[in-house]
Amino acid sequence: MFKSFKVIVLMLFLVVFKINDLKSQSKSEQYGKEFIFNLLENLFVPNRIIFAVNSETIPNRVKIVCVGNTIFDNWVYSKDTQFIYTNNINSTPNASFFNPTRSVFITCSNNAALSVLNSSQNSSDVSTITPTEWIPKNPVYYVNTYRGIDVLSLSNNGLFSIVALEDNCNISILPSADSKTGLNKGIVFNIRLNKGQVYRTQSSDSQSFAGTKIWNNSGCKKFAVFEGAMCSDVEYNNSSCRGCDHLYAQSTPLQYLGKKYTTVPFANNNLGYIYQIVATQNNTQIKINNVVVANLNETEVYRGNTSNNISLCIEANHPISVSQLMKSGGCNGHPDNLGNPSLMNLIPDNQTISNFGFSFFTTQNISPATTAPGEFFLSIVANVGQLSSIRLNGRTIDTTNFNVSCNKSVGFLKLNANTKYDLKSNGGIIAYLYANGKDESYATAISKGIVNTQTELSITDGLTSTCDSFFNFNFKAKSDSLALFSWNFGDGSSAQGDSVFKIYNQTGVFKVALNVKYTNNVGCVDDTLYRTISIFKRPYFDFGKDTTLCFGQILTLKPFAPQGVNYQWSNGSTKEEIVINNPQKVVLKLKNADNCEFSDTINVNFKSCDSNYYVIPNVFSPIKNIDGLLVADNFNDEFEVKMVGYDVLNGYIYNRWGQLVYEFEYPKDNFWNGGYNNDISKPCSDGTYYYIMEFKNSKTNLKSKANGVIRLMR
Repeated sequence: MFKSFKVIVLMLFLVVFKINDLKSQSKSEQYGKEFIFNLLENLFVPNRIIFAVNSETIPNRVKIVCVGNTIFDNWVYSKDTQFIYTNNINSTPNASFFNPTRSVFITCSNNAALSVLNSSQNSSDVSTITPTEWIPKNPVYYVNTYRGIDVLSLSNNGLFSIVALEDNCNISILPSADSKTGLNKGIVFNIRLNKGQVYRTQSSDSQSFAGTKIWNNSGCKKFAVFEGAMCSDVEYNNSSCRGCDHLYAQSTPLQYLGKKYTTVPFANNNLGYIYQIVATQNNTQIKINNVVVANLNETEVYRGNTSNNISLCIEANHPISVSQLMKSGGCNGHPDNLGNPSLMNLIPDNQTISNFGFSFFTTQNISPATTAPGEFFLSIVANVGQLSSIRLNGRTIDTTNFNVSCNKSVGFLKLNANTKYDLKSNGGIIAYLYANGKDESYATAISKGIVNTQTELSITDGLTSTCDSFFNFNFKAKSDSLALFSWNFGDGSSAQGDSVFKIYNQTGVFKVALNVKYTNNVGCVDDTLYRTISIFKRPYFDFGKDTTLCFGQILTLKPFAPQGVNYQWSNGSTKEEIVINNPQKVVLKLKNADNCEFSDTINVNFKSCDSNYYVIPNVFSPIKNIDGLLVADNFNDEFEVKMVGYDVLNGYIYNRWGQLVYEFEYPKDNFWNGGYNNDISKPCSDGTYYYIMEFKNSKTNLKSKANGVIRLMR
C-alpha cells in the first residue's frame, strides 16, 4: 500500500516585549540633572581637573558653570564623557580656575551621573557627586574624614566644606576638632549661606574632623558636605609609610546611612586598609564579623586597621557612617610599591543598583603608559548566587578574584583605563572604582543606590520587578515620627496610607514616589522616597488545541521569538523547533533576557486515515466447557478480528513454547475459539499466545501483515 508522506508546520508567532535597562532596584537615585559641589585644597596647585559625566540617554546637553562663567555648554553624544581641564597655559579655563573657594554647577538636559577628579603633582582623589535633587531637604551630616600628614608640613590637615544648594541655608556645625578658621571643638558654630556659596575649613595640626556634626538650625534647606584632607599618609603612626596623598569624598546625609556594611579588599594591597566608623546616635554597638568591638555615643569614632587584605562585615544597631581608606605606599604591601592614600565612603548593604556606566581617570602617575604604570580596578559586592547575572559590557564577569564574606560575594576586576564600561545585574550590586599608581591613588563609590533610613519604604519580599502585570504589590511606609503618607505609583494612580496594594495592568518601568509629611517637624515638613518598579512581559505563545494527525505525517513545532529567548522542550532539546512523528505530550518553556518564563502544552495524537484497516483485540474470554455444558458470556467469546477493505485473513496462533495451536483461513474457517485446533472440548489454558495475521483484498491484491500477542482469559 502506498501512503502519501505529509509534513505539517505549526507556526507560532510570539510577541516578546523587552524593556531595555529596566532591571535596577533604585537606579534613578544615582542619576540627576543638577550637581553643585566644590573641590578641596590639594597639596599643590591642581594640574588636572576631570568631570566624568555618564548619561542615562544621549544626546545630553551638558553645561558647566563656575563663578558665573560658562565653561562648557553643548550637546554630547557619548554615554560616558570626560571633560578634562589642565594647568596647560593654553587650556581654557586653567585647572586652577576650579579652586576650593568656588562652587561648580553642572546641569544636564537628561539624567546623568557625575564623578570628579582633583589632581596635583603626586596627589589625587575622586568623588562621585550626589545630584542636587537627591539631597534631602533636612540633611544631617557626620563628617568621616581623616587627619592630614604632619611630616611634610603641618598645614596638610583634615578638611571639610559646605556648599549651599538653596538660598538662606542656616547651618549649625558641632566640630570634633579645633580649626584654623575659628571653630572650637565641642562648641556649636552657625553660618548662613546662599545657593552656591561655600564654607570651608581646615583642622588644627594633627587633629581630625571625623565625628563633626552639621545640620540645619532653622528652616528646611538643602546643602552638601565634602570631606577629606590636603594630604594624608593615613597610617600616620607607621614610620614605614613613605608618602601622603589627597583625600576627597562627598559626605553621606544621615537619611542615607545604614546599619550593615561590607568592606572591600583593595587589589594588591596585601597589608590591608584602614576603616573608620562614626556613630549617629548614643548607645551604638559596633560589631565586626559579628564580634562586638565598641559601644559609641553620637559623633564618636571607631577606627580599625586590617593587617591583611580581607573583607569585613560591619554592623550596628543604629545608622553609622563608614569610610574606607587606602594606606600609604610602604604600608599597603603592594608588591610593586604602587598606591597611596585615598578615601571612599562605603555604601550600606541594602542600597544596591543594577545598571550604571563608568570610565577611569588618568593622571601623570596613574596611566596606561609604561612610563607611569597604573592599575585600574572595579570592586563589587553582590548577593551570593548573583555573580552569574552580572554583565560587564554585555559579558559575564571573571569571578576568579571573588570570595564569600558577610553572606556576600566580594571581589575585584582588573580593567583597562582606555575602555568605557557598562555594568548590569539582575540582582543588584554595590561597586567601587579605584586605581593605583606610583606615589598616587584614588578611590570612590560609583553605585549610589539611595535608600532613606529615616522613613522606611518596603515592598512585598523586597520585590522591585516581576514578570506578571497582575502581581499585587504591597507597599509599606514606616517613620520614626508621626507622618502622613501619600503614594504616586508612576502610572497615573495614587493612594494614601502606610500600607497600600497596587496591581500594574501594563508592562513598563514605573517610578514610585512616597511623599511624607512630618506633622511634628516644623520647618522640615516633607520628604520624598523613590523606588523603581519594572514590569516585564512574559514570552507568551499559544500552541492552540490538541491535534490529531494521520499516521505517516510529521508535525514541526516552530515558535518564532526575538534573539535571546531560550528554548526548553520536554524532550530535552534547546533548538528553536522540533519534529513530532509519534503520539506524545509536548511541553515548551521559553525564557527571555529578563528571566521571564512561559510554557504551553500540546497533545499530539495519530490515527489511521486509510480506507483499508483492521482492528485486532489483545484479550478475549472464550466459551467454557463445564461438566459437558458450554457456557458463554456472549462477550469476546472468539478472537475476532475486524477488517475493512480486506476479505481474506490467514491466521496462525502459537503458544509460548512456539507450538502452533490453530491455523485458519477466514472466512472459510472460524476465528479462534480458545480450543486446540479450535476444538472447544480441548480448551487451551489461560495465558499469553502469539499470532501472525496476513490480510488480503482478493480483488485488488492489497496485502498487509500484523503480529502480536493475545491474552486468553477464562
